[in-house]
Amino acid sequence: MNARERSKIETRRRLMEAGIALFASRGISDTRSTALAEAAGVAVGTLYLHFKDKEGLARAILMEGLEALLAELGTVACDAALDVGEAVRRQTDIMIRFAQERPGLCRTLFDPEAVRWQISTEIMDRVVAIQERRFLDQAAAGLLDGAVSPRVAARAVVGMLLFSLNWWINHPDEADAETLAATLNRLRLSGVYAK
Repeated sequence: MNARERSKIETRRRLMEAGIALFASRGISDTRSTALAEAAGVAVGTLYLHFKDKEGLARAILMEGLEALLAELGTVACDAALDVGEAVRRQTDIMIRFAQERPGLCRTLFDPEAVRWQISTEIMDRVVAIQERRFLDQAAAGLLDGAVSPRVAARAVVGMLLFSLNWWINHPDEADAETLAATLNRLRLSGVYAK
């Protein structure tokens, strides 16, 4: 990789870090392109060389974060030695740790502007599709309660997890991470799986 390519990658990284910080603190709609460029230490035109517009930056930030989360969750899905309870607990722990380490990303995901642009919906739909595939496989193995629809359960579980994590990062004094994990795990395991 030559110096120009390294510089381009570094500039993109700075723009994304500035986007996360400013979108989380000011909201997407109240963050101006000039503020993003200034925080990243670049000219405004440089922002548009890397991203079509502010929506493009928000989309890139959220999609990169989603890929990182899915990669971590994938390690649990690939571990055939885990029973359902342990897999659920590990998935929950990964999501809580992810929210703790990236609160700005979580705030950006639930920003009204991200919702209006359908970015949040795209992310939810992707995560729901993965969870639905898992539930379908588990239903075929007889692990799900027979009255539970994998499609409905996937949407309910993902919604519960994401909205609970968003609430928690905005109200961290309401519950500690262990209480949050225990509650989410209890709800997931008692409501979906066969006794």
